Amino acid sequence: MTEKEEEYFHFVASIKDLNNAWRLLQEIKQCEGNSIVAAAFRFALIEYSKPYKISRGNTKRHSLNEEHIPCRYRELHKRILDARDQIHAHSDLTIMEAKLYVKSTPHGKISSTVQNKITGIEESPNIDKIIDLIEKTLGSMYVQEKLLKQELPFSSQC
Repeated sequence: MTEKEEEYFHFVASIKDLNNAWRLLQEIKQCEGNSIVAAAFRFALIEYSKPYKISRGNTKRHSLNEEHIPCRYRELHKRILDARDQIHAHSDLTIMEAKLYVKSTPHGKISSTVQNKITGIEESPNIDKIIDLIEKTLGSMYVQEKLLKQELPFSSQC
């Protein structure tokens, strides 16, 4: 693929990922109380985040910028990406703010820890805002997708 073709392919894949996140969030709203909702919510946020993280192509690395994110949702967007990096796809110790206590006893060392309780669903009260963020972002992206498609050259191979 050429650089333009890769750019278009990444853009279309990003639209697909955002649509997956949107569909999951819609399902979650219908299934409140189901034991799998927390995992589905966390996965929806990972799907949302994928387009904004590095995707390695043959010609370059691709990722979406904030161009399509409505201004009023930029902070929410940033929190979702930070949570993806620190909680959903990784387990950053810094966010846990853990403290380790080690004590000597007649029976040997004992240890205990104290840490923040992080569930990964801290943004769940904002599910309607996240859905709106995705819808507004996709609306803008659909317009650009048409423009990017027009710039593609016709394939010389079948």
